[in-house]
Amino acid sequence: MKLLKKLKSLLKASDTEVSKKHTQPIAEPESEVSQQPITDRLMQYLERHSWHYEARSSDSSITPQVHHLIVLFSDTEHHWTCVFRINEKSQLVSIFGILPEVVPHSHFAMMLMAIATANLSIPFGSIELDPTDGEVRTKVSLDAEFTPLSDKALGVHLQGVASLTELAQRLYDDVLYEDDPSPIATDYLQHPTDAHTKDLLDQYFEPTDQYQ
Repeated sequence: MKLLKKLKSLLKASDTEVSKKHTQPIAEPESEVSQQPITDRLMQYLERHSWHYEARSSDSSITPQVHHLIVLFSDTEHHWTCVFRINEKSQLVSIFGILPEVVPHSHFAMMLMAIATANLSIPFGSIELDPTDGEVRTKVSLDAEFTPLSDKALGVHLQGVASLTELAQRLYDDVLYEDDPSPIATDYLQHPTDAHTKDLLDQYFEPTDQYQ
C-alpha cells in the first residue's frame, strides 16, 4: 500500500505545474487573506492542485458555519476518502482519512485494542473507530487562527493524514484476518512484561507528587 507515496507524488506534480505558470509566487496581503472564509481558502488550495472535491454545508440550525470538503484519493491497491471539516466560527479545521470498509461488530473489541495501542505511539493525530457504524478514520486537527494555511502547511497535514491512514488500513487488515476474534477487549491486553509494551511504558514519565 502506497497511500502516502501517491499523495506526495500528487503534491509534487501540482507544485511543478504551479511553478511553471508563475515564476514568482503571488502573495496576497496577509490581512486580505485572513478575512477570507477558511472554507474558501481550502477550496482554492484544492483547485490549485486540480483536485476534484465535493463541498457540503451542515444544517445551519444544528451546527452553524460548519462545512465539509470531500476528496477521494487512491493508489494501485486501496482508495480512501479525505474530509476537511471546517468550523468557521471557532476557526478549527479537522482533516480526516476514512477507510472504505467498516469493522463488523464481531471484530470491535480486537480493533478497539489495536487502535488504542497504536495511538500510544502516534505523536501527530490519532486513529478512531466510530462505535455507531464501525467506520475507521484518522484525524489531524489545526487551529486556523494560529496556523498559516499555506500550501506547505496544508501539504504537511495531508501527508500526516495519509500516513495515519496507511497505518489504520494495516491494522484493519490484520484484525479482519482473524476468523474467530474474542468479543472481550481485555483478552487483547498485552502483559506488562511483554518487551514491546515495556518499551512503550518506559517512554512516559511519572508525574511528581507536588501540586503546582
